[in-house]
Formats: sequence, C-alpha cells, structure tokens
Amino acid sequence: MRIRFGQWEFAPNLSMAFVTALGVAFFTLLGSWQLQRAELKRDIEQRYLDQLAQPYQYLILDDQVNQDFSFRKVRYRGRYHEDVLILLDNQVHQGQVGYHVLVPFVIGPGSKAVLVNRGWVAAGFDRSVLPDIRPPQQPDEVMGILTIPSTAGFRMGEVEITGAWPQRVPYLDLQEFQQGLAFDLYPYVIWLAPETEDYYVRNWQPIWSAPEKSEAYAVQWFSFGVIAVILFIVLNTRKVDMGD
Repeated sequence: MRIRFGQWEFAPNLSMAFVTALGVAFFTLLGSWQLQRAELKRDIEQRYLDQLAQPYQYLILDDQVNQDFSFRKVRYRGRYHEDVLILLDNQVHQGQVGYHVLVPFVIGPGSKAVLVNRGWVAAGFDRSVLPDIRPPQQPDEVMGILTIPSTAGFRMGEVEITGAWPQRVPYLDLQEFQQGLAFDLYPYVIWLAPETEDYYVRNWQPIWSAPEKSEAYAVQWFSFGVIAVILFIVLNTRKVDMGD
C-alpha cells in the first residue's frame, strides 16, 4: 500500500506495522490499568474519610473477614500481650527507615487477640540492634481504625516466627504469625488512634500512593502509544521525485 500526498509517499512496512500495533495495544492496556488503579485508590480513600467521620464503636469480630468492617473506628477493653512484639520492617516516615510496632490485644475476657499497630519508630544505624519499645500507655483499652491486611503484591523475604520476641518481619502474614503464638488472632489489624496517648508516630494512610500518581503513569503510557504511531508514520514516509 502506497499513499501519496504532494512530494511525500507513505509506504508502510507490514512487519513494522504489526510491531507498532502490538506496542500501541500494550501501552493502551497499561494506561487503562493505571486509570483503574487511580479509581480504586479514590474509592478506598473516600471510604476511609467517610469512616473517620463516624464514632468509635464495639464490633463483634469473627474468624471470617467482613469487608464492611474495613476502616471502621473501633474501641475495645481488654489487655495487651506485651510479651509478644512484632516489628514490621522497612517502614518509611519523612525519608527515614524504621519499623511499625505491632502488639496483640486480647479483647474482653476472651482469649482471642487482634494485632494493634502502635505506630512508627525509627531504626538505628546498626540494623542488628532493635529499638527499645515502651509498653502501651493505656494497657487495658484500645481505640483505633480496623483494617484488613492485604495479601497481594510482591513480597521480599520470608516471615519466620520463632517464638523469641521481639520479632522483625518484612511484611504482615497473620497466618504465619498464628503459628508462633499460643493464642488465636482475628484476621484484622487495628491502627492505633492518633489521638490515643502513645509513643510512636501514627500518620495512617489508607492508600499506598496518591491517585494522581497513577493518573500520571497513565498519561505516560498513553503518550508512549502516541509516540509509537508518530514514529511509525515518520519511518515509513519518504520524499519522492515528482517524476516517479
């Protein structure tokens, strides 16, 4: 196929056309995926903000995850298992690496516990030395935001609970934690309320990055598709003599 317009002729190469079509389809797919991620983040963020406007309440937890409980503000009486301490590694606050401090909290007179994330503490220069963790200031009550730990995404390292505390772990794995505990865990984590008196930084974020960041990635991928089309046209267009 040849198309002439003035002194220029467009004669596309079939192999190049096939590769370009694949590239455009791929870039379009990635751009659409990033737009979906942006919408998902907005939905999560809005749900989080809506729940923050509600009062703290007692929710009856179960072994089965209730998605409606996500980001609900809860309040329980009970006691901390202060002898069990989990430090979630590679948590960054204002450019500094540290840990999230997690302690089980037994609800009421029962024996089942829910992990409470007390917040962020800085890591020292010597990574082999763990920070000293102070006991909770309110040992018989917890107020916070109920969350459902994500099991998706790329994970580095392995969680191996040995029973010697404190334990440093690369990510949350409640099933693995359960194997190293003498009591049962509910399938939730409570983010300790920012207004609760405690020692650690609590700047909770319901989404891993802003929706605008995903939208910027989407624009980038769509731009690559446009560039691929422009390059295809330019590389397959040549100037011809009018006598040809």
